Amino acid sequence: MKPYVLLFIVLGLVLACSPADRQRLSLENTESPITLRKESLFKGQWEYDSLVQVIDSSTLLTEFYSLEYSDTHQNNRCATGKLNAKNAIVKLQLEETYAKGMQVITRFYYSGDLLFYAQQLVKDYQKKNNGYLEITSYFGSNKKVIISASRIGNDEEELYSKLPVVCKKTNFDPQEALNVVNQQGPYETRFQGSLETENLKFMIVGTKGNPTAQSAIAYNKDFPLAVHIVENEQLYLNRLLKVEFTKVTESNGFTFQGLTRIKLLDDIE
Repeated sequence: MKPYVLLFIVLGLVLACSPADRQRLSLENTESPITLRKESLFKGQWEYDSLVQVIDSSTLLTEFYSLEYSDTHQNNRCATGKLNAKNAIVKLQLEETYAKGMQVITRFYYSGDLLFYAQQLVKDYQKKNNGYLEITSYFGSNKKVIISASRIGNDEEELYSKLPVVCKKTNFDPQEALNVVNQQGPYETRFQGSLETENLKFMIVGTKGNPTAQSAIAYNKDFPLAVHIVENEQLYLNRLLKVEFTKVTESNGFTFQGLTRIKLLDDIE
């Protein structure tokens, strides 16, 4: 039996992803129209593409986002995604913006704990020609890539006007995106200092590595532990924290990360 056939025997409907709830993939009565079948790359591709469309268009999924990190070279990185009713990830997106003039967006799609589709879009603003590249990979139930396809263009309009063509199999790893979301590895929340603006006080968290990846979180007197840590910076520098936050948008449109919870963690190195 071919890998993609095995995949859709075990894929569950995106809104019911626990092992006990899994059932054969069904695209009946979905909220958005399903693209007509078009076997352009391999037999069964339409099933993958339709499930991606359901995930992208569903209003029943819960969105989440990570802290926004910036390193010492002014490269930025953050992650977003969607959860189903079981709090399982069905979509994960890593966005990387580089000071040299490049943006890389990598998306991962899941059914249950199975990564079945990944897509990477590269925008190289320094290139006058063919600065936009997209690579997509389809995964089988054995977690290996069935097929990859790519397309290239001078801008997004030209890129999406082209049909993808088969290219070398490309295996995308979601680990960095998961690290960003979970504040782990190079994106762990160690206390790195503080800064103040006219109206806000920020705690800086990030890694001890080189280059450092840091993020700023606004706090106030409602968080006495944050106040204490900042006031005793030398005592708590590089201490491991767990923070929770929300995005706040002021009336003037200024957006920042606002602290909602903070906890000191035991540091095992």
